Amino acid sequence: MKTPEGAPKTQKTGETNAERIHGKDIIKTAALIGIASLIGYGFWKVGLSESNIIMVYILGVLITAVITTRQVYSMVSSIVSVFVFNFLFTEPRYTFFAYEKDYPVTFITMLVAAFLTSSLAMRLKKQTEETAQAEMAAQKEQLRADLLRSISHDLRTPLTSISGNSSNLLANGEKFDEETKRELYWDIYDDSMWLINLVENLLSVTKIEDGRLNITVATELLDEIITEALEHISRKRIEHVIRFSPTDDIILVKADPRLIIQVIINIVDNAIKYTQKGSEIVITTKGLPGMAEVCIADNGPGIPDEMKPMVFDMFYSGAKSIADSRRSLGLGLHLCRSIVEAHGGTLELSDNTPHGAVFTFTLPTGEVDLHE
Repeated sequence: MKTPEGAPKTQKTGETNAERIHGKDIIKTAALIGIASLIGYGFWKVGLSESNIIMVYILGVLITAVITTRQVYSMVSSIVSVFVFNFLFTEPRYTFFAYEKDYPVTFITMLVAAFLTSSLAMRLKKQTEETAQAEMAAQKEQLRADLLRSISHDLRTPLTSISGNSSNLLANGEKFDEETKRELYWDIYDDSMWLINLVENLLSVTKIEDGRLNITVATELLDEIITEALEHISRKRIEHVIRFSPTDDIILVKADPRLIIQVIINIVDNAIKYTQKGSEIVITTKGLPGMAEVCIADNGPGIPDEMKPMVFDMFYSGAKSIADSRRSLGLGLHLCRSIVEAHGGTLELSDNTPHGAVFTFTLPTGEVDLHE
């Protein structure tokens, strides 16, 4: 339970943010009036008419309405601009009096024009914000629809396999030899592990999209993170050659081990799915100034140039067929980049030589504090 002292602290933080925004808007408004006055003074020095100076102040009010958060600032800018114009550019100058009889009309016209300009600008700004919010809501709805459509297909395949194999074992288990039973057990295990990985990816993507991804950063040995990740790779790894070639240096990284393990699993599983049997997947590490680099390279067919800009997009699974005939949901690489960037690193794709793909990501390095 939260202590009573917690509430006032939160409220105080909110007030501080509001005061900060308020202060910035005041500074912006005052700065624009000052800039308009300087430009107006320049116009006056070169002999331009007062109508040109008035237009400068109206433009300042328009800009104020666009870059501030509330309409009150543009309204205040309108009133202050009239008084500043009167003070600086009407005879007698540097007073709030005016000799000419038509100046009151000029002031009223300037004030009304400034008010109308600020009102229209604020209305346009509000409509733009509402349009952006509507587009964002539509994108979220489309994302939700795509997610449900993809999940409905991708969950059905492993669940049907699990159900069918379990039914087979229950009905005919005594008729199967041990090798057949073992193969069916492995199939059930593989499909269940694939489902677990899918659910983990879905949960992480949902948290990232909602801004709720919690990263518990700790200083960990990079080699240990990679070794643990390889222990959770699917059974399909036996059809490929997976090698981990760490650097001789000890590399410590500041990372959430659970999330980085998920990154490595996704990238390696992706390489397993999209490369032929017997292909080689090599993981290497390297220390950089302030960063650690992990490269996961395969010698498969590679990724065509036209597909490279899209491989990190959500729901993009490419046009190539997958070895196990299971369509990819297209969340893995998108999730990997999001996790790595949340750690302050980068994830890039490049070509392997002579063929294949290389996924390289970086993580900030850390040091162990020794306390005597």
